[in-house]
Parts: sequence; structure tokens; C-alpha cells
Amino acid sequence: MTRRRHPALVLTVLLAATALPVTDAAAIEQPAQLPPYISELTSIRYDGRADDLLTAGLGFSGLRDATPPAPADPDHPTAAELRRRAVWASAGLFVGDSGGLGRLYGPDIDGGRPVPGDGRVAGTEYRAVAGRGAASVSYVVQVPADLDRTRPCVVAAPATGLAGVYSMTGSAGAWGLHRRCAVAYTDKGMGPAFDDLHSGTVMAYDGTTGPRTAVGDRAAFDAGLDDAERARFDAERPYRVAYKMAHSGTNPQATWGRDVLRSVELTLALLNRDWREGAPSAGYTPATTTVIATGVSNGGGAAVAAGEDDRRGLVDAVVASEPQMNLAPLGGVRVVQGDRRVPSAGLPLLRYGALASMLQPCAALTEPTAPGYASLDEAAARRRCADLVGDDPRLISRRDAARTGPAGLPGLAQQALVRAGFQPQSSYLQLAHYDPQTPVSYAMSFARASVTDSLCGYGWARTDASGHPVPYTRAELAAAFATSGGRAPAPGVLIDENSPGGPVADAKSLGPQGAHDYNLQGERCVYRLAFPGADARPAERDWARRVAQGLDATRRTGDLHGKPTLLVHGRDDTRVPVNHSSRPYLGLDSRAQHGRGTVRYIEVTHAQHVDSTAPGFDNRYVPLGFYYQQALDLMWGRLRDGAQLPPSQVVRTVPRGGAPGRAPDLEAANVPPIARRPAGGDLIRVAGGVVRVPD
Repeated sequence: MTRRRHPALVLTVLLAATALPVTDAAAIEQPAQLPPYISELTSIRYDGRADDLLTAGLGFSGLRDATPPAPADPDHPTAAELRRRAVWASAGLFVGDSGGLGRLYGPDIDGGRPVPGDGRVAGTEYRAVAGRGAASVSYVVQVPADLDRTRPCVVAAPATGLAGVYSMTGSAGAWGLHRRCAVAYTDKGMGPAFDDLHSGTVMAYDGTTGPRTAVGDRAAFDAGLDDAERARFDAERPYRVAYKMAHSGTNPQATWGRDVLRSVELTLALLNRDWREGAPSAGYTPATTTVIATGVSNGGGAAVAAGEDDRRGLVDAVVASEPQMNLAPLGGVRVVQGDRRVPSAGLPLLRYGALASMLQPCAALTEPTAPGYASLDEAAARRRCADLVGDDPRLISRRDAARTGPAGLPGLAQQALVRAGFQPQSSYLQLAHYDPQTPVSYAMSFARASVTDSLCGYGWARTDASGHPVPYTRAELAAAFATSGGRAPAPGVLIDENSPGGPVADAKSLGPQGAHDYNLQGERCVYRLAFPGADARPAERDWARRVAQGLDATRRTGDLHGKPTLLVHGRDDTRVPVNHSSRPYLGLDSRAQHGRGTVRYIEVTHAQHVDSTAPGFDNRYVPLGFYYQQALDLMWGRLRDGAQLPPSQVVRTVPRGGAPGRAPDLEAANVPPIARRPAGGDLIRVAGGVVRVPD
């Protein structure tokens, strides 16, 4: 790996007060052999008592507290307080252990057994930034004090979803620290950074917030508007907020692989700077250091992207759970479940998400016992059903509508989702996963749209009880680093800018006739950008072209250059359907490796995208996180001991059962382990471009 000397950086070394006197916590200057793209670096050493790497000083007992750790001043939380809240959220132990988290798997469980002590891990944490402003990427590198220097290892764990840089601390981070590995996190150029265009509040790299003029070049994102443009936009559409993923103009998903690889490069450089006795004589290099790239959902897709982009041997293996990937054209790769060919496979999220948003309000009528059904506007959903009838083969045909009548339209909408690659049993989850802001966010990101473009008539804002935009409170903006999922700061929501009577929360938007219609106009616009037609207007054709170009920059080919890879996915996933992600990727890998693919795929029955224990989820679904942790263990055995990875297989689980909200505790019998030698009827096979998955 070629490197050049970076100019000396001023490294602000913040030392835990219990470790050294306050007078020693001053800025020091020393030459830094760092990658040239790093623009900012700070560090803090944690003693493992007052504060630490894994629990942010809370210990496992504090992570289990149902009340999040509160800042001393909610309007002005410190970076340390924001970090603590983010780490608490990432562990998830506050939900209780009835679903197995904290008892069968989780940050306090290793190898199926409880971790001794209270979980505090001493060590040094580095925070780094590559680039500036809207183009910046944030990194956190944790080096435990007991790092295994004789057999060093790095766990590269990109953020899940659109979330912040600490979102994998309680899962992959904990797993790595338990093995005395360094852990490298990255937000993939997204994260919770925002620009409140009304108050001028932005987020700095460390998560603190303040006026744009005061934060200056330490802002992780601003909307790129001058003062006049800001004033004009706020006057026309007051209280709107821009956020980094949708409005950065950089299409961050295109560089996910690069960002993960940079996190590994940075970690090796930091380990080499902090030379200790017992380190490899050749230094920390790809040859001397074991590296696993791993993540969940979008983070899983980023880990796979890193594996594909790595042509220098930085990454030894990839482990991904429910990876969200936009795949290259399948070119003959087919997916068969049981004896039935899957009708649609390999669609990118933008397309299956836009299609799902159109169909889900109607399809939800088929499942009146599903979670969230009480919030469904049945009259509006039935109007949506009628609006789906037409000549579009992806929706509901006129002939089928005439055959079934109005009462049969919800069933036809669900059938359309199955034709689009969703599982037949997904009907129970369609309403819970109805989320039109996901496809519009990706459309904006791919098109590199500005917040002022209001693509398809969408914006984001905090709203009052009637759904009308209102100003954020100072405390809400200040907490966003720890509470935002990577979109508008909580409690901000998607806004329909074109609703009759004025802009309103998308969930309350009205159609042309003044009745609630789940913003059919906006969703149709996003759908047309995802599936452009020849009859589109010139402006819409231009946006669709930009969206397609951005999407193409994110596609995965299946070529991991022979790296051992484990994918874990829940069969019932309705957010990232298996037919558009892991299943066809297995075929792409086999084709890229001329039939000798190195990907192993574990499909778990009765598992879906979110390990929720809420009523209606608790009795039907098992946690996929249990299998993600097991997959990491299996890959560790492959890398350290030479053990063979298990073959691709279906793992057949047993739901907890019982009434919604009163399911019995999850036990080991509900979640059988990934089998070293699965039964023939459970094997997933790939041959001749055909991926065969047993029912």
C-alpha cells in the first residue's frame, strides 16, 4: 500500500480526568503518518472506569436502563453526553430480554455466554474526518488497551441504515472488542447531520450543534445556500430542514466501499503511530492484521461494497446481515424457491421501495390484525386501491379489478407485491414498513438534488398536531446526533408541499378533491422517476436520467475477489426483500467466480428486518441479530482456526407464539444454530446461474 507523508496535524488529545491531571490534557503537536484524506483527528483515552469504549461509562447495567442518559443542559449537550446517548441506543438492552437480546445474544453475550463484569473496556478512541462539509465522512476508531498485538485484528463496522457513526457499537463493535480487536466505524458520509434553514442551526463533526456562522468549517453539512437564498426559501416554506443523505449533492452511497476501506487504512495508520511492545515486527499491515468488514442493512451493503472495491488485500472477510444492495443486471441469474421461479429479483431499493409505497396502503387492508392497523385510514386506503387500477402491469389491471370487484382490490395489491418479489407472507408487515420517505430520500440522493428543488413536492419539517410545519425547539436540534435516524432531526417528518390548503405532514396530505389520499401525487412522481416512461415531461425525464445515473454508480457486481463471505437474511424481510438482495447476490458471486463462489448464505425463517419485540412482532418473529452474531463467530473460526464455513442453508426457526404482546420468552429451542451439516432439504444451491432455495 502506497503512502505519502501527511503534513503535521495538531492532535487534540483529551485524556480522561481520572487517568491524568487536567493540566496534561492539552493540545500537542506531533507528526502524523496518516492517510492524506484525513482533515481532522482527535483522541481520548478512557480508563475503563469513569468512561469506556463499549458502554460510554454506563456499564451493562446502565445500558439496560429504560430511561436514556440525559444531558445536564438539554439545550447544550456536550459531545461526551451525545456520545453516551448514542451508545446507549445502539446496545438496545433497554428493551428487555424477553426477545433474547441481552440473554441469548447481544453486547453482553459472547460465544453464547454472559460476558464477565460490567462491560467497560478501557482504551483509546480516535475521531477523524475525511473531507469537509457536505462531502465529509466521519470515522471513529476504538483501540482497546488490551489489543491483541501478537495476532492483531480489525473489525470495520460501517453504520447501519442512515444512522450515526456509533450505531454498530452494541453489535459488531462489542463483538470485536470482546476479541481484543480494534474497531473502525464510519457513517459512510451520511449520518444525522442537518441544516435547519429557519434557525440556521447545523451540526458539527462531534455531534454538537450551533449557528452556522459560529460552527463554520466544522459543520458536517450545510445546504449550500447563500444568505439570500436561505431567507427566500424560509419565507416561502418556513421551518424546513435539509439533511445530509438526501441533500448533500454527493450521492454518498456510491462511495460506501471506499469509506469502509479508508476506515481500515486509518486504523492501521493509528496502530502504527501508537507503537507498543509485542506489535508485529513488520508493523500493522494487511499481511499482519486480520480484517473483517461487517454491517447490517445499509451497513451490510457497505461491507459488501468494501469487499468488492478492495483489490489490495485490506479486507480478509465480509459478514453482512440483511444487506441492502443495488445489484448489477442479473444477466441470466435466476432465483427459484421450492419449485417456483421468483417472478422478480434484483431490483434496487429505489424501485421496489417506490412500488411498495404505491401498493402498501391498499394491501394493508388484507391484514386487519397487523401491527399499526389502528392507524390506517381505511377510507383513504380504499381510495388508493381504486387509484391503482389501470394499464400498469406492476399495479392492478382493469381486467383483474373487474373480476374481483372493489372488495378484491386489497388482495390484488398484495398479489402485485408478490409479483414484485416480496414474500407471500409479507402481507402482515406491509403496513409496518410503509415508508414513502425512503424512496424519495434515495431519489434525491441519486439525483444530487438540493433542498430547494423539493423533488416531487417533498420536504422535511417538525410539525404540530395538525401536521403543519412549526419551528424546532433548541433541545430537539441539539439532541439530533443521538436521536436522529439519519433523516430530519426527530420529531421531523416528511412534508407534502403540494397538498391543497398548504404544506402538511405527508401522513395527513390531501388529494385534489380534498380527501386524505396518502399523497398519491407525490408517490406517483417518485414511482415515475424509478420506472421512467417514454411519455414523461422533459423536466421529469431529466430528473429520471440523473436518478438513474446516481443509481448506476452504486451497483454491486458479486465479485468479491475470492474473499470468504457470510450473508445472513430473514426470509420475511419486507424492508430489504431477500429476492432483491442476498438471494440473487449469491448467484452473481457464483457467476463472477466461474461457479466457485465464496459467498455462503444463511436464510432464517420467521425473521424480518427489525428485531422488534412490540406486540404482533414478539409472537411471530425471531431476532436476526442472534444469527448475525453467530455468523461473526463462524467467520472468526474460519480466519483464525481454518474451520470451514457452513454451506448455504435455510435455518428453520420456531416463533415464540402466544398472544401479541404476551409471547413467552425466546429460548434456545426457538433459534436452532446454523448447521455445520444441514439436512439436504435445507441446502441452498447454486448451479448454472440458478439459485435454488428450499421452501
